[in-house]
Amino acid sequence: MSWKQFLQIQDTKNDADFFSKWLVVELAPTIYGEKPSTLLNLMDSPQFLMKTLWLTYGQGLLANSNMEWIVLKEDAASMKVLFYRVDLLNAYVNDDNNRRFLAGFGYHAAMNLEELLEHFKERFQGVCPHEMGILLGIPLKDVMGFMGLGGECHTCHGMWKVYGDPASSLSMMQRMEEAKSKVADWMMKGYAVKEVLYGSCTMTA
Repeated sequence: MSWKQFLQIQDTKNDADFFSKWLVVELAPTIYGEKPSTLLNLMDSPQFLMKTLWLTYGQGLLANSNMEWIVLKEDAASMKVLFYRVDLLNAYVNDDNNRRFLAGFGYHAAMNLEELLEHFKERFQGVCPHEMGILLGIPLKDVMGFMGLGGECHTCHGMWKVYGDPASSLSMMQRMEEAKSKVADWMMKGYAVKEVLYGSCTMTA
């Protein structure tokens, strides 16, 4: 069963149990190290009160896990939140090539991760800035290709547009999907959400 099928068959979508399962499935690629961060738009709708459920249960759920978060933008019905692992995001933004790219948007070399994220939050108040792709772990060649800067041709399209040799990008997408499907499978087998968050489960389980 795919992670999408798992979420579709849940009886109710407006309680703590469903929200917890939904959240760990969405965050699975970051929890298990396949991407440094995940951006979620938590919206309240008649079908799914995502923002309300996050404010009620989410922060307590993620307490003491390896996940951190920053609210990038909020209005009455929605909240855009970047969830991230400090170790992974630090390593990714401090890669030499990524850091040089970010410097072109005002991210100074002396900025620590907290300062970098605050600068990103300021820029996010307008249109979504191109460096969002770097924070999400998208390969630099694909970010630059999307901006028309990389000199690589557009070769295919999956979770994002891929430029140049697609192998590494497609492999990353596949691992992200596999992480979400694995976590959904654990939920079906009765694993507790906190077993996923706190490391009792592994990708070989």
